[in-house]
Parts: sequence; C-alpha cells; structure tokens
Amino acid sequence: MSITVLADECQRLTEANSTLNEIASTLGRSTSCVEIGGNHRNTRELASLAEHFRVGGTQPNMPVRSGTLPAIRRYSGPKDLADDIAGMALRAPKQRIGVIVNSLPTAADLMRRLERANLATEPQLYSSAAPNGRYRDLDLTRPGVVFVHRASAKGLDFDTVVVADAETDSATDSTEASLRMTYYVMITRARRRLILGWQGSRLPRHLEGLGGWATMR
Repeated sequence: MSITVLADECQRLTEANSTLNEIASTLGRSTSCVEIGGNHRNTRELASLAEHFRVGGTQPNMPVRSGTLPAIRRYSGPKDLADDIAGMALRAPKQRIGVIVNSLPTAADLMRRLERANLATEPQLYSSAAPNGRYRDLDLTRPGVVFVHRASAKGLDFDTVVVADAETDSATDSTEASLRMTYYVMITRARRRLILGWQGSRLPRHLEGLGGWATMR
C-alpha cells in the first residue's frame, strides 16, 4: 500500500500538530519527501499580509497574480457587519464568501440576519458539534455566504474572506505564536479579497502597523 501525505507546516492552528519529520518517521521505511513550491491560491497582496503573521517554516514563494489590498474595517455593530456581508453577496452573486468567526453564537446571529436579506443563494453555517444535517453537510461548490468557526477554517478557500470579529483577540499578546498562526491560516483562505473586521472603540493591537499591507476603513 502506498500513502501520500500533503502537509504544510505553516498551516497550523495549534502547537500540537505533527511536524514533517514526525510524519515521515511514523510512516517509516521508504518514505521520501517532495517539496511543491509556489502559491496558487492567494494574490501577491494577500500573501504579503499573511507573511507578516507566519511563524516558522521556509518562506514561500510570492504569487505572480496581483489583486486589491486587504482591508481592515471597523463595524459599528452586528447589523453594520451583516449589511456589509449581504452587500458583498448581492454585488457578486457567483462568488463564495467565507465569514470566519471566533464564536458560533456570533455566526448564528449573522446567519439569521442574512436569511432576512433575500440573497440569491441561502447562506450556510458549519458547526463541528452538529451530528449531521444542515449545519454539518456543506456544499462548498456553490456560491454564497458560508459561516465557519476559525478552528474549522483550515483547508477551505473562498473568493472573499471576512474575518468578522478580530476584536475578540484584543486581550491576546500580539506576538503570541498561536495568534499569529491562526491569522496566517485565516488570511490564506482568501483567493481574491480579504476583510479583517472589528468592532469597538480601539483598533486591536495585532492589527496595528499594517498600513503597508492593508487599507484602513
């Protein structure tokens, strides 16, 4: 039996993940490693911002494809956030929009608001706690809005990604490896466009100093 493992040490959400050496050692015997280079998902602007948060690993090659700068956007409240997401979906009905949250109750509230927005495609919400059914079985091939917790974001990609609640990390040390790894993963889910959204009166510390990589709105 042959086994192929595709792995990226930079795509981590915790320190508990296996390293490439640990994977090779566990497989044993005639294991060989081949490096696949290049970034075929993100634009150069998205990859540059992600690089600011990367922890360890070899610096990846920058993409050739260019696009718009990521945006750091302050929202006045949940309604403002939901209205902005709905507007994106209405303007680009054929695109997939991933809304990544740090709280499933936040996702559920936004989901209810978008269900009243008469979008062309019904929004979807994924919950790992759901045994089956609507909140477990996603159709990621169709356009529209998908709400997903950041712990479940790895491996997904969307035309547009909205990190909806960056303010929930305000009390976390901005240099902490787990925070940086999480943002690296979330940012690199976007194929074309990224919005780092936050609410409150003060810009979260981990979003400070990003003026060279993102626009402030």
